Amino acid sequence: MKDFQYIALADKFELSINNGTYPVGAKLPSLRSIRQQFKISVGTILKAFTLLEDKGLVAGKERSGFVVLRTSVSSVSLPKQAENNTLAQKIAIGKVLQEVSFPDSENKSYVSFFNAVLHPDLLPFNALRRSLQQASRDLTGQHLQYESAAGNSQLRTEIARRSFLWQGNITADDVIITNGTLEAVSLCLRAAAKTGDTVLVQSPIYHGILQTIESLDLKVIEFSGCPLTGINIQELAEICSRQKISACLLISNFNNPNGITLNNEKKSAIAAFAERMQVPVIEDDIYGDLHFQTQRPTTIKSYDNNGWVMLCSSFSKSAAPGYRIGWCAAGRFSEQVARLKAVTNVATASIIQSSLLQLLKTGAYDRHLRKLRPELHRLMLLTIQAIEKYFPSDIRMSRPEGGLVVWIELPAHIDAFELQKKAIDQFVNFAPGPLFSNNGNYRNYIRISCNNVWNDKVEKALKRLGDIIKSM
Repeated sequence: MKDFQYIALADKFELSINNGTYPVGAKLPSLRSIRQQFKISVGTILKAFTLLEDKGLVAGKERSGFVVLRTSVSSVSLPKQAENNTLAQKIAIGKVLQEVSFPDSENKSYVSFFNAVLHPDLLPFNALRRSLQQASRDLTGQHLQYESAAGNSQLRTEIARRSFLWQGNITADDVIITNGTLEAVSLCLRAAAKTGDTVLVQSPIYHGILQTIESLDLKVIEFSGCPLTGINIQELAEICSRQKISACLLISNFNNPNGITLNNEKKSAIAAFAERMQVPVIEDDIYGDLHFQTQRPTTIKSYDNNGWVMLCSSFSKSAAPGYRIGWCAAGRFSEQVARLKAVTNVATASIIQSSLLQLLKTGAYDRHLRKLRPELHRLMLLTIQAIEKYFPSDIRMSRPEGGLVVWIELPAHIDAFELQKKAIDQFVNFAPGPLFSNNGNYRNYIRISCNNVWNDKVEKALKRLGDIIKSM
């Protein structure tokens, strides 16, 4: 489905601003000239310029048209690559979690950048309400019965059909519905590894994945990569040739927390590596639908020919966190994953699956995404601009092209846990960097979620956080 016309036009101008065609201070073409060139209405053009204004890239000046204020490309350096420890270790993320502060968020002055989840105002509330009503009208009562372990067959078909968006080719039989992505990851890990085995993960990585690995009593090897393009394929192969690895676990698009996306060449190479070495790759693609570019990124699964890639995803980050609807396409491990799902919790809630099915079938989900993606891009740009404005000039910051989070390297003397305690006293919270590693790395890193509806309160919270950092 194509983007709205005004979004496509705004994207064209944003690209021209970033590549220097319209440098800072330059005036954009007049409404008349754009209307004549693209044969579109003045209203559509104004909506495009309003979107650029909302992102902070241009400003409308009376009798002067629209003038470029800044690019959407950050001038701040990227975070440095962490050193790798290629020894297998037992997970101890539980101890790290004990250092994290979880304050009472009921105070109206409190602003949290901790959780990477959509603000309620960004959810498709009315569409979800209608889909639930439609699902509950099933007079057969099927929505009140146990679903099959693999999940609603129609929902699985809709998910499989969507694979063309990432150049995939899965069928309904490949899909298993789960309670969120973490259950999908856990089931895949249980299918591929047994107690005491070693799993290879990229670093940094979402702390929930580390907790899942810890709960399964698996060992882990972390390895980092280029802060812009991600892991090194040669290093991946070398580690797997030196010791027995039961599975590799990777977030392919907009990694949480550092926002890295693997390019198509790397995704293809990883799929080929998995087949050649017969090492299953568990791919987490929970943020893939939240891309800022025109086209959805591919997955590692896009290049999988023999079922060695186990793709996991969900609708928690894009549609309804509380639905907890995830899914996996586990390739040659599908039967094991389906059996494990059945003995773990029988099935995922029937009526919730039916509601999500309505959201997909009616096109409401795609319409929601078309509005959500430019809004998330705007929120991320405004967050980055505020960080550049209020934080010390020697920070380093990631450059995500999608997702919900920004990864920040602070000066070396800053301790993220100490900073968090000071920030909470000022009614601000964020995710400390050590949460995203089992090696004790990232002590001077923080993750900021760009999920709050933007207002003065949010900007002032970032200013307070910047002031605290400067004072340390």
